[in-house]
Parts: sequence; structure tokens; C-alpha cells
Amino acid sequence: MKAHMAEQSSQALPPDDVRQALESLLSSKHFVNAHKKKEFLRLICDFYFEGRAQELNEYIIGYDVFGRDSDYNPSDDPIVRVFAHEIRKKLEAYYTNEGANDPIRLEIPAGGYQPVFTRHLPEPEEEISAPIVAAELQHEIETARQRLSIGKLVAGLVVVGLLIIVIVLALSNRQLQRAVTEIEAAKDPAVYGEVWASFLGDKNPPLVILSNPPVLRFVNPSDPEALTKDSIPLTPEAVELLKDEFVTNPEVSIKETGGPAGDNQGPPGSRVVTEQTPRLIVRKNILTGMGEAIGLHYLTDLFRKANRNILLKQSRTLSAEDLKMHNVIMLGGVWVNEWSAKLTRKEDFVFTGKATIENRNPHPGEEREYIPQFDGRTGNLIVDYALITVKPNISDANKVMLLAGVYSQGTEAAAEYVTNKNYLDHLNGRLTQSGEAPRYFQALLKVGVENGIPTTISLLALHELPPAEP
Repeated sequence: MKAHMAEQSSQALPPDDVRQALESLLSSKHFVNAHKKKEFLRLICDFYFEGRAQELNEYIIGYDVFGRDSDYNPSDDPIVRVFAHEIRKKLEAYYTNEGANDPIRLEIPAGGYQPVFTRHLPEPEEEISAPIVAAELQHEIETARQRLSIGKLVAGLVVVGLLIIVIVLALSNRQLQRAVTEIEAAKDPAVYGEVWASFLGDKNPPLVILSNPPVLRFVNPSDPEALTKDSIPLTPEAVELLKDEFVTNPEVSIKETGGPAGDNQGPPGSRVVTEQTPRLIVRKNILTGMGEAIGLHYLTDLFRKANRNILLKQSRTLSAEDLKMHNVIMLGGVWVNEWSAKLTRKEDFVFTGKATIENRNPHPGEEREYIPQFDGRTGNLIVDYALITVKPNISDANKVMLLAGVYSQGTEAAAEYVTNKNYLDHLNGRLTQSGEAPRYFQALLKVGVENGIPTTISLLALHELPPAEP
């Protein structure tokens, strides 16, 4: 049985009750790690508690929450509206699940930023019963009362209990059948539309390529000379800058340690002491990006649901022969995945050496260059751009899908866009809205980022690519 909540507006709710409701909301899983959204809510609620909610506007929120200056123009910078939209979605999710029984709820009506608190009172619980069950239950109870027989009463209760068990089993069976139906439906490649038709319809599993870009790490005393002969010594200034990042024991100088654990060191927390000045070496096979790793999870989950397998390789171990034999999915752009640059062809959107995306064939309303944005105070990435590119492989027999952002967060968002049902349905709809879907295409995404995590993804452009040249 599920209780419903009846809404009851209140203009004078007790302030302590309202503050308690706000704290419960902010400490929930929907907001506890969303720091900017918490700042947003605390600001507008502070105005509410002070009786100044009618003064709230985009300028105040943009200045106090997002650090915008006197040149801030909400028409050019929609960050406040975007965050308000996201907060409304999170509020809906919270009150649908974790906060379903909260006696006081917070709303932010569309078109403004004034918070509205309302009291919700529980309605009487609805009884889930069939007419036959109710009749049998009433009959047994009346019979027991008339005969005043303890034996009959017990028998009646047993009958009622058995009927309830039958109902519960029937409902459970219905839910199980629905789940089985959904699982079976997910195995049909047609469910995933034109985007995945070639990849899921091929009897050979696709090859997923995980980036492993070159990175610098500290030299360890156990490293062989073959690795260390071309190492890079750190200047005293660099040592001073890095010591707080990599030394956890303040009594240990960075000059006395080999740095963070590398691929030849002992377990985390162990310390390697050296008398030499720290030096750096380039390693090519030890790391991948966080966004690429999460993107791999999204792809694995989609193929698992479709009852298909995938093969996984590092980009540095991929060969031309691999490309001839498989459809390929590449995670990461030209800076972290060397094969992304090798399989170039005539494309409308390309990554540039300035860490931007250039639009070589702008359609009406599109820009010529898309530049990631950073928070001026913290330096954190707040807007990334990403590409979903489907193009011919070495031969036209197979395809390559490239999921790549300017930064790792964009790569994660691109992988989510082609695996999340809602995003995927939208992309398939756009591909087929003019008739037959193009065989090759590029989709440009704009990605909102908060605390290093993609929060919003929107499709900015969709371009058809010409067939492979003979």
C-alpha cells in the first residue's frame, strides 16, 4: 500500500520547520555533492527567510553564486537559468523518491527564482484489493461474528491470509513478466535505432579502443637505466610547487622521496627514499582518462543488455589488421588516442591544436569555433564540447564510431549520449526526421560540467558526412 500526499499551501509555515525541511533536502543524495546547486538554494532561501524573495533575479544569483562581475549579461550567459532548470529536475526526483513523505516541500516556479514552501498532508492509504477478495473477507468476518466460533474465526483468517498471498504472488509474477519482457526487448538491435544498427547487427564483436596517453611520472630508484637515461630533472621552483601535491608526510622533503606510487613501486602508502633531485620520465601505457573509463562502462552496459560482446584494446596496441576485421568504437580524441588522428577524412567538425572544435561547414545559426569555458576564479572546467563521429573504417565494409570531447568530461558525455535511452531516442529521431538515416554523420554536443562531472548534455548540430571516397 502506498500513501499519497495532499498538497496544502501555507503562507505562514513555522520558520524552524521550513529550515529543517531545507536541511533535509540539501543533505540528500540528490544535492549533497552538488555544491553549486546547494549554494543556489541557500541563497534564494536566505532571501526568503529575510522577507526579500521578491528581489531575486539573475544578476544577484549570477554575482553571488557564480562569481560573475559587473559586465555580466544574462542574455549572453544563461548559467543561472540552466542551473535553475537542473535544480527543478533534482527537486522533482527528490520528492518522487527520497523525500516522498516530507511534510514540507520546496518549489521554484518556472519564470522566476522565488522559493515557495508548501505543506503536504498524507491522505488515507488506498487499499489494493480485488472485489472478490473484499467479498470473501467480509463474508468470513460476518460468519465468525454470527457464530462466535473461535475455530471459524481462525479458519476465516487463514482463508483471508491465503487470498492475500495469492494476490501478492500474482502481482509479483506480473512484475517479473514485465521485467523479463523488457530484458528480451533490449536484445533486439532495432531497439537501439540507426546509431547502433551496424555495430549490433555484425556477427563479429566491435573493438572498443581505450585511450592511453603519454604521462609524466617520478623516477623510482628501481627504474632501469633504459627508462631513466632521458629523464627530466625538476627545478627547485618545480619541486616547491609539486611537493604539496605528492608528499603526504610534512616531515619528508620531496627531495627524499621518489614521488607517488608508480608502476614499479610498492603498495600505496609506502615510501621510496632517494638522495637525488626528483626527475620525471614519460610513460605511455599506465593511465587512461576518467571520462574514457566511465564511457567504457556505459558501452559495456549497453552491449550486455543487447546480449552482445565487445573486445577491448589499448590504442597503442591497435593494428591496421584489427581495423579491417571489426567495427571500431574509439574513446578519446586526437590528444589521447593516437588512432583518432590516423583515421582522418573529410569531416565538418575537427579538433584543433588550440583545444577547440572547428566547424568547417557552418550551417545557419552555427558557430565556426566552439571553445570550452572555465571558471575564472577556480580554473575548473564548466563547459566542454564533444563529437560523436560515425565514419568509414579503413574500408567501407566497417564503421568507426569516435566518442571524443575536447576534455575527458566531454568524452564521458558523448558515451552517455549514445547509450542513454532518452538521449539515444532523440539522436535517432534527428537522424531519421528527413527520411532515411545517413550512413555517416557527426553530432556536436555541448556539455555542462560541475566539479569535474558532466551534468547537462545538449545536441547543438548534426551533419551528414559524404560516403567514403573510392
